[in-house]
Amino acid sequence: MSFPNTIAGKYGWEKDETTDQRHPLGTTMTFVDGRRYKYVEVGGSNIEEGLLVASEAVVGNHDEDLVVATGASAGGTTVEVTLGGTAAAENLYKEGYIFFNLESPSNAYFYKIKSHPEIASSGSGVITIDEEDGFEEAIVAGTDKAGLIKSPYKDIIVAPAAVAGRFVGVTVRDLTAGSYGWVQTAGMSVAKIDGTPAVGTLVGASSNHAGQLLAVGADTTPAIARLHGKAGVDNEYHTVFLMNLD
Repeated sequence: MSFPNTIAGKYGWEKDETTDQRHPLGTTMTFVDGRRYKYVEVGGSNIEEGLLVASEAVVGNHDEDLVVATGASAGGTTVEVTLGGTAAAENLYKEGYIFFNLESPSNAYFYKIKSHPEIASSGSGVITIDEEDGFEEAIVAGTDKAGLIKSPYKDIIVAPAAVAGRFVGVTVRDLTAGSYGWVQTAGMSVAKIDGTPAVGTLVGASSNHAGQLLAVGADTTPAIARLHGKAGVDNEYHTVFLMNLD
């Protein structure tokens, strides 16, 4: 069964939340008024409406330089890698990515992950990729090194004041831990404001309060929205025009 990667939505669909997955993570939904959304899975904590959310920080024992325990021929779809000292739950990296960052010539390829079993701390597990043509080049056991990266839309969290992942969007309803739903990435929205920025001010992730938006200065994070309608009031919700999140 195939799924569209962009959905023409109807007003109100952005507030849908389910306990089961209905779309591939990262699916885009668009409205005729220019608003855009991404389909996400919520991490282990509830998230309030109107907050900036981000992907989780990468796992240091998974993100690079993993030993290839069993290689693969060109065109194959499975490879076995050995983790560092942190276990991986079954399909933690499903819809995420595996990449190879050395050592065979030109073998810096990046592949979508279809599935994998639970892998113990410092244990090995088979990664199956979701690409019908398989690996572009042979993967050499004991020589090539791999890294695993989760989908940025899996296990989203409130954007912390000290940014550890990438910004994903702004919540448009309260989201329950472990649920599936939508976050907004572009167009008119409502977000919680830190400080009192003037109308038209560029705002980005607050370094003071998790999930809030703060006026962008010379040395702060990049702008992801512009304040719309009226000046902001500290710790209140205001209309903003989202950008730079797709």
